Amino acid sequence: MRALLLAGTAVIVLGAGSAALAQNDTGRTNHANLRSNLTQMLQKSGYTDIRVAPSSFVVHAKDQNGNPVVMSISPDEFTEVTALNNSGNNSGNNSGTTGNASNSAGAGTSGNSANGGSTYVNVPDQDDLSSKVVGLDVYNNDNKDIGTIKDIALNPSGRTTAYILSVGGFLGIGDHYIAVNPSAVKVTYNDGDKKWHASMNATVDQLKAAPEFKYTGKWNSSRS
Repeated sequence: MRALLLAGTAVIVLGAGSAALAQNDTGRTNHANLRSNLTQMLQKSGYTDIRVAPSSFVVHAKDQNGNPVVMSISPDEFTEVTALNNSGNNSGNNSGTTGNASNSAGAGTSGNSANGGSTYVNVPDQDDLSSKVVGLDVYNNDNKDIGTIKDIALNPSGRTTAYILSVGGFLGIGDHYIAVNPSAVKVTYNDGDKKWHASMNATVDQLKAAPEFKYTGKWNSSRS
C-alpha cells in the first residue's frame, strides 16, 4: 500500500514537472526543482541515501528497514525493487512492486526488476536454506528440547512469515503445532560441530497458551 501511495504521488510530481518542462524555456532549472521535490517526497516516505539519476529518474535509496532499493519513476509507471544485498548488482534483486499511473488501484506485485534480471539471483552467504531449518530441534533457555521445526509458512511473495513448530511431545499432548514468528527463533550454524541449531525462549505455559496451528484446507493437500 505504501508503494502504491508513493507511486501516485510520484506520478503527480512528475506529471506537473513534465508539463512545466514543456512550457518553460528554463528546462534545466525546472528539472533541478523536480529532482529536489522528488527527493523531499521520498525522504518524507522514510527513504534515506537517495540518489536521483539526472536524466532518467532512477532512484537509489534505503527503505525504513535499511534495505537497499532501486526505483524507476516516470509519468506512466512506478517500480520499486528491493535488493537481496548491497552488492550493487541488479541481478541480486528479489522483489519488485509495480504501479501503473493510469490504473493505480489495479497495481500488483511483479517478480520482474526494472532490467528484467530477477529470474536468477545470487544467494548471500548469510542466508539460510529451508532444507537445513526444517527438522531442527528447538531448545529453550533451559536447554530443553521444546519441539521441532515442522514447516515454514510463506506469503505470496515467497517471504517467510512463520515457523510451524511441533510441540506436542514436549507438552505431552500428542500432535500439536503452533505458528511462531521467525524472529522469535534463533537459527545458527556452528562452525565447531558443523551443525545447525535452533533456540527459542519459551516456557511450557507459553507454548500451551499459544494458538494451535492446524493443517487444514490446502495445507493438508497432496503435492502431487
